Amino acid sequence: MRVFLLMLSLLCCLSGLGQAADIQVTAEINPTAFTVDKEATFVIKVNGSSFAQPELPVTDGLRFRSLGQSQQTSWINGQVSATVTFNFAVQAEKPGQYTVKPVKVQVDGKDYTTPSVRCTVSPAQGNSAGGVAAPPSTKANAALLAAEDIGWLRIQLDKDSFYAGQLIPFTIKGYFKPKKRLHIKTVPRLIGENFLLHALDKEPSQQQEQVEGELLTVLTWRGNLSAVKEGTASVAVEIDADLMLPEQRRRSDSPFESAFMDDPFFDDFFGGYTRREIRFASPEKPVTALPLPAKNRPADFKGAVGTFSLAVAASPTNGRPGEPITLKMKITGSGNFDRVQAPELTDRSDWKVYPPADSFAGQGSKGEKTFEQAVVPVNSSLRAVPSLRFSYFDPVAGEYVPLSSEPIPLHLQEAVEPVPQPVQPQQPAQQPTIPNSPGAPKKHQHPLDAAPGQSVQIFRPLYEQRRFQAIIAGAGCCLVAGLLLDLRRKRLENNPGPALRKQAERQLARHCQAMRAAMATGAQEQFRQHCQEAIQHWTGTLWGRTAAAITLTDLQERLPADSPLLAVFARLEESGYAGAVLAQTEMAAMLQTVQQELGKLS
Repeated sequence: MRVFLLMLSLLCCLSGLGQAADIQVTAEINPTAFTVDKEATFVIKVNGSSFAQPELPVTDGLRFRSLGQSQQTSWINGQVSATVTFNFAVQAEKPGQYTVKPVKVQVDGKDYTTPSVRCTVSPAQGNSAGGVAAPPSTKANAALLAAEDIGWLRIQLDKDSFYAGQLIPFTIKGYFKPKKRLHIKTVPRLIGENFLLHALDKEPSQQQEQVEGELLTVLTWRGNLSAVKEGTASVAVEIDADLMLPEQRRRSDSPFESAFMDDPFFDDFFGGYTRREIRFASPEKPVTALPLPAKNRPADFKGAVGTFSLAVAASPTNGRPGEPITLKMKITGSGNFDRVQAPELTDRSDWKVYPPADSFAGQGSKGEKTFEQAVVPVNSSLRAVPSLRFSYFDPVAGEYVPLSSEPIPLHLQEAVEPVPQPVQPQQPAQQPTIPNSPGAPKKHQHPLDAAPGQSVQIFRPLYEQRRFQAIIAGAGCCLVAGLLLDLRRKRLENNPGPALRKQAERQLARHCQAMRAAMATGAQEQFRQHCQEAIQHWTGTLWGRTAAAITLTDLQERLPADSPLLAVFARLEESGYAGAVLAQTEMAAMLQTVQQELGKLS
């Protein structure tokens, strides 16, 4: 694998040297106009080389943070074409006209500059507070003041006025200060009963952002918001968290207590932190929910708001009256699918209709809802399944849209009632009898048969039945398996080291595989994350610490000063916080170092 990476790097270098004269450096910002509470993307593209390093853009009034880079190399008719793209998130501190200054880019040892780019920033809609990263006002609820020193929440809405029932993209951002050990216990929830959250991310995305000269950790949740009541109301969210405060154990003066227990390791292992419950809340943002118009509202409208399409199929179409036909109806589009109900037959006479079953496939506000419904024709004169009708409200056009399917042809056969053929029972031969004799059978009585019939065993003991024997055998096997598992559990409790070691080895192998995949695709952020977690998981297992709690300070205290892992971890933190770019050869060397050095630790 290492030889392959070296050959690939050499090939990329040769391609860059062969095309140095055709290097082009461009820059653009998308979109060129945005609000102060939104982010735009500043893109630097280098054509003609795969090795480039831009400086961080600097412009008064604008904040930039690196989003990573992507690389593309193609071979067409023997010609090598290489392109590398650098993406930066940009956000303004206040509205106005801005010009992004030329950025210096070093390509193959030579300096290039990007052209200047202009953008327009307008005030936030419905938010006079300016940028979303500003700290909360000191007029906040007194119960939340303690959270200000740790972080705050902000919400972003694409619109501050929309129809009731309409889904609007909704973003929640949590800004948290560094060097705080925080555990988020809940997903964000709405304050009040005027709105609903739909398809909110269960796990937020995490990134670093520079705010007023301080590097903060930013958690982002995305979902959709809808209003359940008409009128103007305020929307706000809150989350609960636990702040972990370090606490040292009280030392005993008893002469019988071993000094071995004074090791800081036991502070962490035996609960060296105190949990303090804390709640974060975002500022309230006024939002207006418009009522759906009553004019031209279809009778079959059930509350669906968005943009949808309808497709209907039926099977079978060649049965008989009284036999069910399955209607399969698909509604595809974007909107509040929780309010989408099954289309209805425009003519239900001569039909028996059963309740439909539904299923949804999609994500967020986009997807497809499928209904399956059984209908039964009761008249053989029917020639088609009537059209089905579904109506929704289009918030963009501001009007109701009725959808109707085409009638589906039927070929029903006449109902035929099968007449069962009578079965003549065989009469047993009767022996001649003398009329009115005592032995003659009376009328409507069957003569007795003196011949013995086949013997049948009526009762068999339970313990001789195979079914009972199988149940007893299965119960015995379960009992033995339970005893073996209990013995194994007790053995692991007495000596958990081997099990933890195997678990750590599996985690290390998974992280190494993910790092190789990240190197192959040039995903620097994924490589950095898996490499850092590999070191944390391995050392955390050996030292009895939580993996996420392992920091560079912990490694410096416990590892030798000349350990290569210290340099690797420090370089990873520099890449994550300062946006430094890791070269392919550097990532390959880091991977090899992590595999070798972690294996030496015990």
